[in-house]
Amino acid sequence: MRDAPPHGETERYPHHANFMMGTRLDLTTGDNTPQASGPTPASTSTRRTPTFDILFLIGLVIVAFIPRLILARQLDVVTDEVVYILGGKVYLPLITHANITSSQWVTFNYEHPPLVKMLMGFSLAFNNILGHPLSELLAGRLPSIVMGTLLVAAVYWLGRAPFGRTIALIAALSLAVSPWLVYFSALAYLDMTMTTFVTIAFLTLWHAIRRPWLFPILALLVGLGAASKYTAVLVIPGIVLFTAYYYFLLRPTMPAEQRPVLPWKWWLIAILIAPAAFLIADPAIWLNPIGRLVHSFTFEWNHSANGHPTFIAGQYYTHVPHWSIIYIIFTKMSAFLTIPAALFVIVALVQLVRFHLRNIQMETTKAASDAYLVIWLLSVLGMFSVLNIVVGTHYHLPLAPSVAIAGVSGLAMIIGAIVRLVSRKQTTQAETAAGRPAISKPAIIIPAIILALLAIGPHLLGLTTVYGTEGYTNEFFQNDENATMQVAYPGYREALQWLEDNHHSNTSVGLISIPGTLNGYSPAANWFHYNTDIAQHFQLKEAHPQDSSYASYQYLVWPKHLVQRGYPLPAGASVIHTITGGNTIYCYILEVKQ
Repeated sequence: MRDAPPHGETERYPHHANFMMGTRLDLTTGDNTPQASGPTPASTSTRRTPTFDILFLIGLVIVAFIPRLILARQLDVVTDEVVYILGGKVYLPLITHANITSSQWVTFNYEHPPLVKMLMGFSLAFNNILGHPLSELLAGRLPSIVMGTLLVAAVYWLGRAPFGRTIALIAALSLAVSPWLVYFSALAYLDMTMTTFVTIAFLTLWHAIRRPWLFPILALLVGLGAASKYTAVLVIPGIVLFTAYYYFLLRPTMPAEQRPVLPWKWWLIAILIAPAAFLIADPAIWLNPIGRLVHSFTFEWNHSANGHPTFIAGQYYTHVPHWSIIYIIFTKMSAFLTIPAALFVIVALVQLVRFHLRNIQMETTKAASDAYLVIWLLSVLGMFSVLNIVVGTHYHLPLAPSVAIAGVSGLAMIIGAIVRLVSRKQTTQAETAAGRPAISKPAIIIPAIILALLAIGPHLLGLTTVYGTEGYTNEFFQNDENATMQVAYPGYREALQWLEDNHHSNTSVGLISIPGTLNGYSPAANWFHYNTDIAQHFQLKEAHPQDSSYASYQYLVWPKHLVQRGYPLPAGASVIHTITGGNTIYCYILEVKQ
């Protein structure tokens, strides 16, 4: 016998897939379909094999993996990648030799926990064992590629139950081709792995309501997320809030015989599992957990207190305003998702208030599902807005999945309202033998196609037309990020390739960067190490925007983000070319006047 669903449920979440009165796009249930706790009503859909779900899942994995892999092979090294890859190289020997006492655990990049860097180290090691089928940079990026793909698969597989198959599938496809998510899934950064862990944790929460033994699994995922990047803990308030809402506000509205027992035992285990998982996945602190955590947190606190130069909303900041998270999400995701998501939240909140005031009739499952998505989105929005030091848009990646799902739900709500309005002007359709309206397949399929085009199309267009995808912004900004946010991608490699194709090689070129960015911490992991093929064609040196003279160079490559951060192009040089993605400038190629 299958586990009981959220109590009071009699059918599979039709409210998110309704486009016509009584019409559902999810006409059959899948393997994750909750079953009613009481006698099965005659109208309950028949259960089918999960063949289509498995095919959809495989298709999603392919659709998500391919652009991430292509971009990871294409992109030049970006800022902190060399730090994290070198961290993997440092930590792996310490793990394989069980050297927990080494000072290297706390002397190199101790401000971030080591889990993702260890994954990069393992990826590099396997690449070496297999005879280097991948470049070292690509091997270092592989964990992010895999985790970014896993996030997309999880949104569909775990999202079918609370949101319906159609909503979950379209939201997952939108995330699969989102230029923003693809870009950071293709870099050796910490954020995509952390985002995947906390997203799966929040999606597991819905299933834990009817399978309480999943609460410890959820806690494990949160612990691993925190061991990837400390900001993962910001999802905990939302998880606690929905759990409290369901058991202490929604549960009393159910018939007494359908109220679930409070799973105190599983909650207690979960409370213990989360810090234990974090500790196990963070060998850097095993020797002195409290002292080393304080050491790391102190660095983070001081770093945050001092701020970091960044460019957002056309302004230069060291500490960004709290509304920046809304601005970033609106800019980096299609307006066909963000605006409907806001509309969905407003409508859902109004309905939930009326439900609890007994002003409207609403199924308990619908109230639970709407509250679940609203709490997920608003809690992550509120908690991550406290990060007033935002070096790049990757800080807010954990908000993307809930915005995508709410956006698709909002679009479905809008399209459904339009379809119902049109249907009222038509003649009454013949009743079926079961007493339901006879709905034609086009009446179901066409709204679904429109929904998919609106939710997926803009992201797919941006992914295929904006080189490097970092320059993607939504429809209101026309893929021009220069005026809205700091452009992370430096484009040094592309600039040198252009110089090689259009000018003589073996010329002197200064690559403008903040001191140490290109030379890095080690000859084994820096920009020159990963660009040996192109670097040998020029006389290259790392130059700095504060340098008093560039007379020794024939050309300069000047990233746009330095201009945004207050380092204007030098007067003694002229722009001969720009490297762009969409309408966004990544870097300028300057010819120095001799």
